[in-house]
Amino acid sequence: MELTPLDIRNQSFATKRFGGFHPDEVRAFLETVAKTFEETSRTRTDLIERLKIAEERVNYYKQVEKTLQDTAVTMQRTLDEVRHNADKEAELIIAEAKARAVREVENTKKHAEDLRSEIEQLKQLKTNYFIRVRALLHSQEELLKAMEQDSTNS
Repeated sequence: MELTPLDIRNQSFATKRFGGFHPDEVRAFLETVAKTFEETSRTRTDLIERLKIAEERVNYYKQVEKTLQDTAVTMQRTLDEVRHNADKEAELIIAEAKARAVREVENTKKHAEDLRSEIEQLKQLKTNYFIRVRALLHSQEELLKAMEQDSTNS
């Protein structure tokens, strides 16, 4: 059974004929106890209210903490995903650059081979040109000798 200050104030005692308590002193003591009990009850009520407020704050901070943890996890996942995508993109860029380099090397080799072939053709043309010029000069020399003989014989 929970006592209230009113219960203490309204408490009555049976009196004895001999050796009992003085009623005014008992009443004064009960009044003091009731006031103390009332103050304790008020303090208890205040503390309960403050505890409720503190528990609400703790719950709020727990929610904030959970939100921050969730945000941190989400950020970490996002960073991991971005890093993974960047790695894939870098690999793709490197593969494309290697393929382009291989194509460029092949094109350069082909161009060099074409130039070598053209140089060989030009050398062959030069050789043929010299042969024809010599042949022409030789035939012209023969023609001049024949003309010279004709002119001396006549």
